[in-house]
Amino acid sequence: METNSNYSQVPFRFDTEDEIFIICMSETEEFPQYITNFNDIVGRYDNRLISLDYKNLNLDSVRQRINGDLINIEHHSSINSRLMQRDYQYSVILHLNSGRYVHPFIFYTGALPIEKVDYLNEVMFFNPNWFITREVEGNIRLNNILYKINENIKLNVFDCFDLIWLPKFNINMEFDECVLKCISLLKDIPMDYKLRLIVERSYFLWLGKSVLDEKKLEKARNCFTMSELKLRPFEEQFRDAMMDNRFRRGIDIGKKQGIDIGKKQGIDIGKRQGVDESEEKFIPALLEFKSPEEISKDYDIPLERVLKYVKRSK
Repeated sequence: METNSNYSQVPFRFDTEDEIFIICMSETEEFPQYITNFNDIVGRYDNRLISLDYKNLNLDSVRQRINGDLINIEHHSSINSRLMQRDYQYSVILHLNSGRYVHPFIFYTGALPIEKVDYLNEVMFFNPNWFITREVEGNIRLNNILYKINENIKLNVFDCFDLIWLPKFNINMEFDECVLKCISLLKDIPMDYKLRLIVERSYFLWLGKSVLDEKKLEKARNCFTMSELKLRPFEEQFRDAMMDNRFRRGIDIGKKQGIDIGKKQGIDIGKRQGVDESEEKFIPALLEFKSPEEISKDYDIPLERVLKYVKRSK
């Protein structure tokens, strides 16, 4: 484990899963090994070698192997050709500026199926390595954690990563049910203090993203071992996770109706639960890697409402 955290230096992102990914990537040395299975990672790529071409690259995702090879790890909770092409560009930029062999990885936490290869033509294509959480057997990982709890065996750092990402694994529970189940276990889980802080901060965000019921929220918050004083710095992120939750649920309600009036009702419910406030952060963040048309289509938001954020940014 690293003794000095760089988390505070990482720019804020609205997406809850990105926040948790950044916590894991920035505050542990082992998370890249967890994703890649490379046991010869010696640390981050030297930032002094970065050129202006890296202005849009999350440097915390670049690691170096003992033989000099570079690893670029990108997280996505959804994937399309545009994002694949952006990741391809990152790998090319890394190679151009370093002359090193580059291993691209995508840590993917979204729905299946997906296209894993993006083709430029018959002989040129982007074929990254994948860590797909939905392909991990969550029931097996949970049973391992429960066994260690029962035997009072400390969770190691890789067990803790399993615990953190368990709600996104292939598991026979709904997302919010899994989050509440894992939170209920927190007080009984034997693990080092620094790992506990990482796990509990991650679940603080999962809680905001998954649960709306006030009674369930209050009950779950009582399961954290961190004091209110320690939780307080993350309250803003918790509120943003709740906005993320409300926004997406409002959209989903509309989608399930399957007709325009149903979609409108879903958006309206989302608005009543705070969508207007969340859009101020959510849409500008999406515009960094999606076109207005893609955002409108993917989230059923009227195009003219997305475009007003484009105008603001100019």
